[in-house]
Amino acid sequence: MSAPNKQVESMRQVRFNSIWLVPLIALLVAGWMLYQNWSSQGPIITLVAANADGLEVGKTKLKSRNVDVGRVIDIRLSPDYEKAIIQVRMNYGTEQMLRDDAKFWVVKPRVGKEGVSGLGTLLSGAYIDMTPGVKGRIESDFTLLSQPPLSTENEGVRLVLSSTEGSKLDVGALVHFRGYEVGYVEKVGFDADKGAITYRIVVRSPYDSLVNSGVQFWMTPGLSFKSSASGFEVRLDSLETFFAGGISFGLPPGRTAGQPVNDMAAFRLYSSKESAANNMYSQFINYVFLFDSNISGLTPGAAVEFRGVRIGTVLDVPFNGIPMDSLASLGTPLIPVRARIEPQRLNFLDTSEAMSLQKWNELIEDRINKGVRATLKIGNYLNGAKVINIDFMKNPPAVKIKEFAGYQIFPTAPDALANIETRVGDILDNVSQVPLNKTFEQLGQTMSEANETLRQLQELSKSVKQLLDKSETQQLPTDLAATINELNLTLETYQANGQIGRPLKENMVSLGRALNELQPLLRQLRENPNTLIFDSKPRVDVQPKAAK
Repeated sequence: MSAPNKQVESMRQVRFNSIWLVPLIALLVAGWMLYQNWSSQGPIITLVAANADGLEVGKTKLKSRNVDVGRVIDIRLSPDYEKAIIQVRMNYGTEQMLRDDAKFWVVKPRVGKEGVSGLGTLLSGAYIDMTPGVKGRIESDFTLLSQPPLSTENEGVRLVLSSTEGSKLDVGALVHFRGYEVGYVEKVGFDADKGAITYRIVVRSPYDSLVNSGVQFWMTPGLSFKSSASGFEVRLDSLETFFAGGISFGLPPGRTAGQPVNDMAAFRLYSSKESAANNMYSQFINYVFLFDSNISGLTPGAAVEFRGVRIGTVLDVPFNGIPMDSLASLGTPLIPVRARIEPQRLNFLDTSEAMSLQKWNELIEDRINKGVRATLKIGNYLNGAKVINIDFMKNPPAVKIKEFAGYQIFPTAPDALANIETRVGDILDNVSQVPLNKTFEQLGQTMSEANETLRQLQELSKSVKQLLDKSETQQLPTDLAATINELNLTLETYQANGQIGRPLKENMVSLGRALNELQPLLRQLRENPNTLIFDSKPRVDVQPKAAK
């Protein structure tokens, strides 16, 4: 029985073979490699995007400052099929980058108002870029931004601007101070309650010290064309704002700097620098002007002037605050225009010496009683833009209405152009009443008679010329003079010293002298018979020549 037991024990003994070391070592190395690979990997994060354009599983990289920090491992649709779910395996040691304020976006070729970017991806393909988070707790779910975020380094102060006029600006539009770039638009929204577009802007440090409670903000379009009473104005700002526009701010002239502002302080955004300048006055007196003339060419924002000096601004043309049935009760069709007089245009801003509104009201009332009236005046004849002109008038129309429908009424008078039109109309009416047909018939008859008279004068001139050309007519003066001389001699011998002879002698002498003076006239008539009708040319005096 001992022999079989020994055989069984020998069969149970297992002999170790060195060949078994090879798979054992391979297994250990593989396990170590798996452990090393697992331990060198970072966490998996999930990015939610509107779409996965340009992204590929296993190829698209995640970078930060152009350093690889992860890779896309999966792309799928969300359960509601509205979003793209992108999973990214982060590298080892990147956990601290994944805090709440981390931002992710896709880098690909872009052409926009900010310029051309992402050209390097034309060959390498799109990739995901990120800015590491520094605040908050570590997260694993993030939203992929639709566009690259703006720079957040060295930020100064954030402000909220609201605009109810002008066109919309986009995110990234620049903020300028006297033409120098100091910030940008960070966010654009819309306030449905106020009906205003809101802009959240960032003014970078150290330029945030330029912002105080007294500054104003206005839009600066790249290219603007304006036509007003001042003329035509074409303005081209920097090329950076040519396509996207921008925002500028500054302190109005005459106003002192205000107090520093905190983050998210609210300001109004005006459509232009001129609009901002017209709204910097906090004290004003509202009036309604009732015009009985054509108001075309008068627009909101036009000037209210006193002898060429601007003292106010037109607000509404026409003004709809007065019901039409109230205006119809006046009998005369009048067009209401609301404007305001701004006394601060004549005072120094922020001074204690300025007149109060009550004193200004009393002053204006006194001037109205002395003949101040408002008229419409053309400020620019090229475009027909009008302004409201306030000045003293001779024999002004009486003030009939001082207050109407709860508004102060400023008395008006017909403008000078309307008076000219009325006078021209009266003249044309008088001309239309003149019997022009009868007048022209009489004028034609008079011209015919004048032509007949001229024809008879021409025939008379020819007859005179023929008479003078006869030899008998030319001999007449000489024979007549000889006869008179003989008669004179006879009278001298007959009763020369008598009462009859002496006067007769004197008369005969005068007659002989007159006939002698008649010789040149007869000679001229013989040469130019028409001198009886027309004036002869003046003779040029002969200048005596100097002796040689």
